[in-house]
Amino acid sequence: MTLTAVASSCNYLDVEVSNVVLEEEYYQNATQCQEALDGVYAILNESSLYGNNMLGRMGLSADIGYEYYKSDQSGVGYYKTTVTDAKVFNYWSKCYVGIARANSLLANIDNIIEDKEYNRIKGEALFLRGYYYYMLAKRFGGVPLVLKPIEDISSQEKYADHSTLEQVYVQIVKDMEAAIDLVDKTEVSSEGWQVTKTTVWGMLARVCLNMAGQPLCRIDMYEKAAGYAKKVVDSGVHSLNPSFEQIFINYAQNIYDIRESMWEVNFWGDGTGLYATSGMVGRNIGVASDQESPIGFCGGYLRVNPKLYYLYDESDKRRDWTINNFTYTKDGTKNYMTSLGRLSDRYCAKFRREYELPSSTKQPSATEINFPLLRYSDVLLMYAECYAYAPQSADATLAYEYFNMVRRRGHGVDIYTPSEYDFTDQSITALQLEIQNERARELAYEMLRKDDLCRWGILYTEMIDAGSYITGSDTMAERAAITAYTSVRSRDELWPIPGRELSTNSKLTQNPGW
Repeated sequence: MTLTAVASSCNYLDVEVSNVVLEEEYYQNATQCQEALDGVYAILNESSLYGNNMLGRMGLSADIGYEYYKSDQSGVGYYKTTVTDAKVFNYWSKCYVGIARANSLLANIDNIIEDKEYNRIKGEALFLRGYYYYMLAKRFGGVPLVLKPIEDISSQEKYADHSTLEQVYVQIVKDMEAAIDLVDKTEVSSEGWQVTKTTVWGMLARVCLNMAGQPLCRIDMYEKAAGYAKKVVDSGVHSLNPSFEQIFINYAQNIYDIRESMWEVNFWGDGTGLYATSGMVGRNIGVASDQESPIGFCGGYLRVNPKLYYLYDESDKRRDWTINNFTYTKDGTKNYMTSLGRLSDRYCAKFRREYELPSSTKQPSATEINFPLLRYSDVLLMYAECYAYAPQSADATLAYEYFNMVRRRGHGVDIYTPSEYDFTDQSITALQLEIQNERARELAYEMLRKDDLCRWGILYTEMIDAGSYITGSDTMAERAAITAYTSVRSRDELWPIPGRELSTNSKLTQNPGW
């Protein structure tokens, strides 16, 4: 007999039981299975993940942004983490709760007669288990692989072996590839939060690209990554939204545009209801606004490193959307800047509460703004990157065309027509550098930058370089930036395995340098 209702406790496999439902009395029909799947998805909304901490408070913007929030100044967001860091532990713990929920669903759904609906649910659960392991692999390296429910939480069964990073990635790919033929085709879905076939292909491209990069250096995976990215393009389902700004206005207004936004975390409610799954997009990350402002409160915890500003050219329309060129007054109007001023005092401006729907209650502690996990422009850039790092893995003509489509959109010209903004240098080295810069310009503050720098093997050097753009220490924000960029070490590519896990599972070993 096992239980379906679990909550996190000290160890990631320990549980506190509440609202107990026996498994043999559950998973009896599609409704119950869908409810269980909803619970797997819901982990993404947790405050320990995309609901709060990951949004500017865990150092994920790396060289292009830094955290300024006094309460976090001795933690992971400032690159001063320790084995007892609560945010690091809660990230680890919540990912494993998501995995446990997926395991429970997967262990029971095969007992039900298969049909299209059950297959879809199974496919989405497999993908999500893979995604939670991907989140762990990027932050901790090798971790314990738990692939079935724990039958007896008082036994040693809950202490799993410490798998290698490659073993974890192999399982991620296995889960996601198994999901491909089970999940719905993207054409039949209108919900940006739901995993569909092109979502799986696109995320597999990302996973394979990370396997190809450091530290695994599985060069053979570039071809696989390019293949999955090409499947997304060839599906004909997706296209770039002609307006870069509209992508983020759509997130604020709960408009699903599955052409551009291939997968997103769905937030709803104002944080006051019993079942609200509101988040802090636009509240943590955004242009600071007053508590009483009609815009809605924003703490503006994520500040800009001037390095990003200078990566844009003057005609790139993404710059003044991504980095604020105004401040809000107390009455909600905009006060535009007439000079560059102190760039390090500016904010991540992609996610703006001013575009929330009129029905929004503008709660100071929560928003309904959705957060992107995978966008079509990312897929196009991934294909180009495969060619740049392994020319035999992708078609050169397509790589340059996909790359330039993103650049053209950024400059507000026709996506499909060659323009003066196209990158045409045939040097592979030059293309690699330009891809690194273009990903910063296009995907800034979508919590992908640290992952990119790690797989390119340049996190430490780029963080040191970013520190050189902080030229003063007159403000508290500048001092926060200096703390982050001088505290970083080469070990920071990975977070430490939480001390509470090491103390209970003797099979775990700490990451190097911690």
